Amino acid sequence: MKKFIFIFLVFTQVSVAQENNSFDLGKNEIKFDIVSLVALGKIHVSYERFLSNDFSVGISGNFNQSKSREEDFELGKNRTLEEYQIIPFVRYSLSKSQIRYYFVEVFVSANQGKYRELERLVDQNNNGYYQALQKEYSDYAVGAAVGHKFYIKEKLGVDIFVGMGKNLFSSGESPDIISRVGVNLGYRF
Repeated sequence: MKKFIFIFLVFTQVSVAQENNSFDLGKNEIKFDIVSLVALGKIHVSYERFLSNDFSVGISGNFNQSKSREEDFELGKNRTLEEYQIIPFVRYSLSKSQIRYYFVEVFVSANQGKYRELERLVDQNNNGYYQALQKEYSDYAVGAAVGHKFYIKEKLGVDIFVGMGKNLFSSGESPDIISRVGVNLGYRF
């Protein structure tokens, strides 16, 4: 943990030192979320297009590849298993600097996965019993996030963000709340 904090502080200081330099950043950025991969076993890739110094738009794809999460779902430890999310987003920079800034984000999420529900069945002897059934869900969520972004060596971007959204349609099937948390490493061109 001490090493992580030290590395974070060094990166922050490097980006502050670069803040006074004026250079032209590219308009496109491709990012990969390392926290989702390590902690949750998800592959999370994003593309962001910078429209101006203040606004950007992008799209993220989030795909579940975790065998342990699938096993937990099969064993009944989790009621839902998210398989994928497609997340278009719009970001607004709260700072004037292009090298280091805070941002707010509004997003929409199309998400799909599996859910488990108990269903009461009756056998041929008219005895009732319950069985856990797996079904698919699809839903759309609207949400917001906040974050901080900084650049190292003009091209390598790091953004840290946290947010949440509310699924709108499949109540009882899909999760009510979805989270949007990550640490993205990106390349701006």
